[in-house]
Amino acid sequence: MPAIEFILSNEKINPNLVATSNEDFGDDCAPRPAKSFVSKEYTVLPKIVQKDLRRPTVKKCVPFLDAMISGYIIPFYQEYIITVDAEKGELQIHAPLHQPNFHGLEQLPENYQEGKRPAGKFTNKWIVRTPPGYSCLFIHPMNQPKTDFEIISGVVDTDSYEPAVFFPYYWRKSAKDFSEGKSQINIKKGDPMVQVIPFKRENWRSWAGKKESYEKSQTMVGALIDTYKKYYWKRKKYD
Repeated sequence: MPAIEFILSNEKINPNLVATSNEDFGDDCAPRPAKSFVSKEYTVLPKIVQKDLRRPTVKKCVPFLDAMISGYIIPFYQEYIITVDAEKGELQIHAPLHQPNFHGLEQLPENYQEGKRPAGKFTNKWIVRTPPGYSCLFIHPMNQPKTDFEIISGVVDTDSYEPAVFFPYYWRKSAKDFSEGKSQINIKKGDPMVQVIPFKRENWRSWAGKKESYEKSQTMVGALIDTYKKYYWKRKKYD
């Protein structure tokens, strides 16, 4: 079974602190399997609406849960307070250890520029290492509660890339979108920052067209409830 390693970088995050062990940040910001970050919103969601078996919620959708718990989560190692001044159209980010870097919107495709707020990069203290032939997909945590920012996805060949990966993001909202009652955003230490999904690099070919084949259908298996989970789903394991 291949193994993924999360190694704490000794890079300085300010002149007075060098991280030498996980205790410098606390266990709440150590990378863990994504199954450890199942959201409260999902946990309390009922499986069916008003006790009607014909109205299942997403709690019954195995692919939704599979996506949420695939791979690993790197949490935020520090807290952020984002202050939005809607009148001036300004955004300020306050952090105790390290300020995120900013990028001009012109560096992003047009569809990322709707918020009119500068994009940036969240810092990360964990070096990700995988066995030879394995890379990692870094994405915004899947099927978690919506946030006002979104991590921009990327693939890194973590079997050869040695530094810690920083994670670019963009803001989903502009300053004018915030009402007077919501002029600040608080990202807490330990909140999910990025989802890490390791995969083996392989060459693929594609084909599209009609092809005679026998496929199970919901009618053919004779089931109405949990059909996918019973007849198609395969368990995945991330420890």
